[in-house]
Amino acid sequence: MYDEIGEGLPEDFVQPRPGSLPDQRAGIEASGRFEVVAISQYDWERVYTAEEYIELLTTFSGHIAMADWQRDRLFTFIRERLAARPDGTLRRHWGGVLHVARRLS
Repeated sequence: MYDEIGEGLPEDFVQPRPGSLPDQRAGIEASGRFEVVAISQYDWERVYTAEEYIELLTTFSGHIAMADWQRDRLFTFIRERLAARPDGTLRRHWGGVLHVARRLS
């Protein structure tokens, strides 16, 4: 649907996989101000109803910037697709990277 409304990702886009998100060690240490002492990856999953997921999407800048017709079409599509599922929900995976660094003297 994103392709259909002109908001698709480039064909060569690669979504990072859970547990293998890029970290910022090199940039942090290149500042000369910090030494990275630990990096941890966190992954989790959340289940959303159609309305919960749409509410989430309305907070993303790309969705805020969409034309009204694009958002309306996308959100209608999401409602229809999830209504057709037995449990009416969508699972979304999230990931984050925690950097712990020590300030150098």
